[in-house]
Amino acid sequence: MPVIRKIMPTELPLYRAHLLRLDRADRYARFTGTLSDDAVERHCAAIDWGRTTLVGAFLNGELRGAVELCGDRILWPNQAEFGISVEKELQGKGVGSTLVRRVLTVARNRGVRHVHMMCMAGNVRMRALARRFGGRLALDCGEITAQFELPPPNQFSLALEALEDGTGAFNSILAGVSGAHREPIAA
Repeated sequence: MPVIRKIMPTELPLYRAHLLRLDRADRYARFTGTLSDDAVERHCAAIDWGRTTLVGAFLNGELRGAVELCGDRILWPNQAEFGISVEKELQGKGVGSTLVRRVLTVARNRGVRHVHMMCMAGNVRMRALARRFGGRLALDCGEITAQFELPPPNQFSLALEALEDGTGAFNSILAGVSGAHREPIAA
């Protein structure tokens, strides 16, 4: 089971490596178009951590799935968009659902009322995921746009995010300890 937690700015190389590992089809699905390695590098270098939150799925210490939530409080107050990517080995195992649920909670707790997501019309998994979380889907020039209407934050959504942040941090520590080589204790 992967560890799900927020990605820190110092972990940008892990995110870049994850995006570069995506095969051609998954990279196309993530960015709704073809993106070269250089374009992926530029995308990562341009991330503004003041308006972006990343939540990742870590398997054996390696980032294998991520959702990127981006908003701009000045240009689009109360709005944000997200893009998601999950490597093949974790697809179809609920990782995408967990990442979307987590990022919608994060958005809600920051006062975002409308979250947008785009995918290719043929991306059946993303369309199903959007519907699962109440997204309204619309077809526009071969692409699907999904809009999620979020309620205002409350004590339960805030507590849920705090609990999940703590659980993710704790599970990361456990995964690091359990994967580390231990010297036998001398008697």
